[in-house]
Amino acid sequence: MCLTSIKKQFLCTVLGLTFLWAPGFSFAGDNEFGEDPAITNFRNAVDSILTRSCHKGLRVGAKFYSLDRQQVIYERNSDSLFTPASNMKMFTSAMALKKVGPDYRFHTRLYTLGKITGTVLKGDLYIKGFGDPSLVTEQMWILVNELKNLPITKVEGNIIADNSYFDGQGTLKTWTSYKGPEAYLAPIGALSFNFNTVTVYVEPGKNPGDRPRVVIDPDIDYFRVRNKAITTGSKRSRRKLIVNRLGRKGHDEILIKGRVPKNVARKRFFLNVTDPQKYTASVFKRFLAQAGVRVTGKIKRGFVPEGARLVVDHESPPLGRILRGLNKFSNNFIAEQILRTLAAQFIGEPGTTENGVLLLQEYMQELGFTADQYRMVDGSGLSKTNLITPDQVIALLEDAHSDLSIFPEFISALGVMGLDGSVIDRMHHKKEAHKIRVKTGTLNHVSALSGYFQSQDGERFAFSILLNDVRCSNGTATRLEDEIMEIALKFQREETAEEEEPQIQFGGGILK
Repeated sequence: MCLTSIKKQFLCTVLGLTFLWAPGFSFAGDNEFGEDPAITNFRNAVDSILTRSCHKGLRVGAKFYSLDRQQVIYERNSDSLFTPASNMKMFTSAMALKKVGPDYRFHTRLYTLGKITGTVLKGDLYIKGFGDPSLVTEQMWILVNELKNLPITKVEGNIIADNSYFDGQGTLKTWTSYKGPEAYLAPIGALSFNFNTVTVYVEPGKNPGDRPRVVIDPDIDYFRVRNKAITTGSKRSRRKLIVNRLGRKGHDEILIKGRVPKNVARKRFFLNVTDPQKYTASVFKRFLAQAGVRVTGKIKRGFVPEGARLVVDHESPPLGRILRGLNKFSNNFIAEQILRTLAAQFIGEPGTTENGVLLLQEYMQELGFTADQYRMVDGSGLSKTNLITPDQVIALLEDAHSDLSIFPEFISALGVMGLDGSVIDRMHHKKEAHKIRVKTGTLNHVSALSGYFQSQDGERFAFSILLNDVRCSNGTATRLEDEIMEIALKFQREETAEEEEPQIQFGGGILK
């Protein structure tokens, strides 16, 4: 009960209204307009950059979200649809990690109906791929060594390649506008090797007029080299060097033409292959020979028959490690292999891209989005018909951040600004840039940058910048993004003075 004296009555009134003076409580927020001036300044600075950059017609979608305070500090067209380019790979990565975990392994298996007598396998040897995107040179040697150490020194039969775990091989239907030998257009296949690419080295000949020296890796019969280039004595040449891949019946032709100045350094080119199944089987047979295992038969296509015995089950490195190659270097092949493999495992064989997209839609539904709010047609983002919003990117990043079972692997797969991957040459002059972890995205007239960063006072953010209808150069677009991120790194909220204990003057004195 409140006492009756004037002073005590006043004290009771003050105590009754104490909640109005609780620490951190304010009717107007951090200032009279209800917003931290640092946020206002950040918004104005970003708007200023976007207003004066890339000329007219640029479509911008952006959102910056504080993970620590669950607060949006900037958004622009964040609920509008944009082509994300390779930012799609983050959705594929998160979905895969959620589905199978970071320690998931892909398989390549060897089977036979034959018998092993001593060190001789009498019968055909089947190699079946299950979508492993990481079956590169080192892993192929491990697979070969596992067979050799059974021990086997001879295979009296054929090498039969089985790629039936996927629905065919090749590029996606939605990639029809992209044609060529570039590595980023490598076809997918359940049985694949070295990202379905070949490396071509070209160096000048000894004297002007000589053919340049050409080395291909791997050096197998599947490739035929046609060298029409010439070594010149001058660095000035009107005809530049062209290295191309032409698909032929039963093999790929590597065509080199143009001029190679005598004093230039050796150059390296990456080209895709047209027949992953035959390419992989050819490499497998060559590696067996180099390991001392002779194969008497030929390379054929086929299926592992019922009753075949499993001889070797080769496992890939863990998914968490594979995702680093996917996102740091924006590898389209890896993304599509993962998508089809999970489709085969969870929806049914053979794995298809369409079924993989259904898995992505399931994940989007978990994030709170219905199928009519976005469009996804592949796992890599190479198709321009993919459409997502900055809001959806932020929802993905926040979801991954909140799940410790996948977040360490998810963020470690992103590029470190100025340090590695596709952003190694961006903002490398700023030490603070290492506090930015990102996935890039680039297509004609499209540039994207999304990920996480830590601001000057240690606050953690998720962000997404999606640029469409870009009419300036890719370099100008990335500099625009980098300029925004430089400002983001400097973001610092205004410090608020600690709340003091309320003191009320009463009757010429202080009432405490």
